[in-house]
Amino acid sequence: MYKYESYVKLPETDAAGIVFFANYIRLAHDVYEKFIEEIGFSLYHVITEADFYLLIAHTEADYKQPLKLNEKYSVHLNVEKIGKTSFTLSYEFYNSKNELAAVVKTVHVTVKKTTGKPVLIEENLKLNLSKHV
Repeated sequence: MYKYESYVKLPETDAAGIVFFANYIRLAHDVYEKFIEEIGFSLYHVITEADFYLLIAHTEADYKQPLKLNEKYSVHLNVEKIGKTSFTLSYEFYNSKNELAAVVKTVHVTVKKTTGKPVLIEENLKLNLSKHV
C-alpha cells in the first residue's frame, strides 16, 4: 500500500464547500503520479523517452461521505490487479476521522507509441507494481 496525505483546497470544492465529485478522479491521478514516480517510472520519462504510454482505459468512483474544505484526508493506493498489458489501481480516500469517504479505481493500459496497440507491461514496472499488491 502507498499512502498519501493532504487537505481539501478551495479549487477542489463545489459551492457547498465539499470536494466536487469529478475532482476525486483528478486527486487520484495526482496520487498516481507521485506513486509511479516513487516506484521508478517518471511519467515525464514515459512520455518523452519510452516506447510506450501508460494510458487510463477505465475509471470508476464510489462516494461514501463528503470531504470538506480544509479537511485533512489520506489516500491509500493499492495495486488491485496486474495483467499482461494492464494494471488496476484502487484509491481509498479517508477523512480526518479515518472514515472511508470515497473509492476510486483506475485501469491503466500499456500501449506502443507507434501503433497504439497494447503491449506487455515492462518487467521492471510489473515487479515494482507487485510490491504494492
